[in-house]
Amino acid sequence: MGGAGDMPVLLDTVPMPASASTEPSVMAEEGRAILVYRIAPSDWARYGSFVQNEEPFCVIRFNGAVFQSLGPPSDEDLAQHVLYAKGLRPYGAYEVLASSLVVEWWPNISPAIALRHFIFTFEDSSFECVASSCELAGIFAAADNARGEAFLRLR
Repeated sequence: MGGAGDMPVLLDTVPMPASASTEPSVMAEEGRAILVYRIAPSDWARYGSFVQNEEPFCVIRFNGAVFQSLGPPSDEDLAQHVLYAKGLRPYGAYEVLASSLVVEWWPNISPAIALRHFIFTFEDSSFECVASSCELAGIFAAADNARGEAFLRLR
């Protein structure tokens, strides 16, 4: 990873992660992954009206998932990521265009499958997923509600 392509571009179809206490969680089964995280306050107005004590979380669904990982680097170590030099920054949701990860790991994949590489950067971790799609599945006023809905969507 980190080849001539590998261009991280901010997604405009999902909320950006909060900069603190993001509490990301992942639920997955073969071919599907779901990511839950706290939404950045700057995106609250875009995704609904929330009362003062609510801390909205979103549910992001990845269909056709063939790889997912939640772990390092954190925001403090993100500069060590190979895509940092190309624009990857903390507290963001990205698609990596012309991903060398996809080309190297799935060299014989049919173009009809069209695998895409996504990276979400949080305070204490990062989430990477290779899937055919990434979509906002819902916005919830609290973490427990979002995680409960994520679990139901996997059933």
